[in-house]
Amino acid sequence: MSRQRTGILVIGALLAASGVAFLRAEQLKLQHSPIGATRVQKYFSTVCPIRPGTRCRSHSARISFRLRSAGTVALAIASSSGTIVDQLTPAAGTHMHHGRVTVRWDGHTASGATAADGTYHLRVDLISLHRVITVTDPIELDDTPPTVTLTSRAGALPIRYSTSEPAIVFVHATATGAHAGGALYRGHDGRVHFRRTRLSGQQVRITLVAVDPAGNASAPLSAGSVRLPG
Repeated sequence: MSRQRTGILVIGALLAASGVAFLRAEQLKLQHSPIGATRVQKYFSTVCPIRPGTRCRSHSARISFRLRSAGTVALAIASSSGTIVDQLTPAAGTHMHHGRVTVRWDGHTASGATAADGTYHLRVDLISLHRVITVTDPIELDDTPPTVTLTSRAGALPIRYSTSEPAIVFVHATATGAHAGGALYRGHDGRVHFRRTRLSGQQVRITLVAVDPAGNASAPLSAGSVRLPG
């Protein structure tokens, strides 16, 4: 057999093998993942003050997914680099029925230490299927409170500010004159817009507090005393 004919046969065999591999890959794409309908609490803090009606409802992250068929499963929390930091209950190797599975992570490592601020993911080890799936939806552990800085002159209008991270800024106005009372406003885009209230036209003391998506609150910041627009 000539070298040319041999080369043609080798190339043909390689192309055929590549075609089979491609078709197999496409078949795998069409198969349903063993888990679906994931729901991940994106932000949480282990130290934020828990109060009804606030962003911080608990000191743990709620995570759930739907298991399409029963099997032996182990659940873990992995860092953004893929390192396992904690094993979740139920214990590894637990048989689970198909349906929704809900777990919580308290933000601690397997040794009991508080995990570092950062991005984490749920890792689902489907032992009976010999598959490991890392849920792409991130879990952001954030135990660091934001800071809010006054960028306008204290006692001047308009009140402008900046925050160290994305946060909602609450603005508390307390009357200093004969008519005692207070009013709560929210900052927007680095500026405080005062809507009309019973304190309009009065001299008030202004305090700013920033709250980040995990529920951590900054230290109160005084913006001085101003007269609200009438």
